[in-house]
Amino acid sequence: MRHELIRYGWSKARRWVWAFLPALLLQWVLSSAVTWRREVDGRFSVHLWWHNLGILGQKTVITAVVLSIVGYVASRWVEMGIIDGSVKVAHGEDVAAGDFFVSWKNLGNYVIGSFLFGFIVGVGTLLLVVPGIIWGLRYCLYGYYIVTQGAGPMEALQMSAEATDGHKSELFALCVASMGAIILGVLCLGVGLLWAIPTVDIAWGAVFLELSGQQSFPATEPT
Repeated sequence: MRHELIRYGWSKARRWVWAFLPALLLQWVLSSAVTWRREVDGRFSVHLWWHNLGILGQKTVITAVVLSIVGYVASRWVEMGIIDGSVKVAHGEDVAAGDFFVSWKNLGNYVIGSFLFGFIVGVGTLLLVVPGIIWGLRYCLYGYYIVTQGAGPMEALQMSAEATDGHKSELFALCVASMGAIILGVLCLGVGLLWAIPTVDIAWGAVFLELSGQQSFPATEPT
């Protein structure tokens, strides 16, 4: 959407960054839970955070796959909470850290929706990249409809397609602005990500509210 929404997100993030922090840290911990490392002898080992599960073999592969699935599902649950909290902040509501940990009720739909979205974008990317970008923008709001309105996966994808119709160029501009904010956060010794990520999340929450017809946003944060 508009670049102004990044400024809107920043104005909100400065106030609510500490409410975001526990969920963001947990998501990072879950995303880095299972790793594969090359040992000095050339073989690969599987690690659960700092714990070495052993050299790559049938048992370690099965263990790693199971742990990766559990970590992925848990990470999607945390992601749902971040979406819900971001929308609330964008809407002008007060939030606490606990508000970013939502019910597991819609988790199955969210996991399925994430898989379908990834599949659609992946197929589009294979078709000379551009279709992947277009479809990614078309369906980018699916998670918001699942989390905030309890929509099913296919219904959420369709609702996103309807909401983003005619707005893809603006959404692409916001993607670029979001990437710029994240890069700036990284350049600030990584610490800036604590503010950059909530800024981007809130901006996208505002986009969802605006495109779904729930709330319009001014160019600047009202006093």
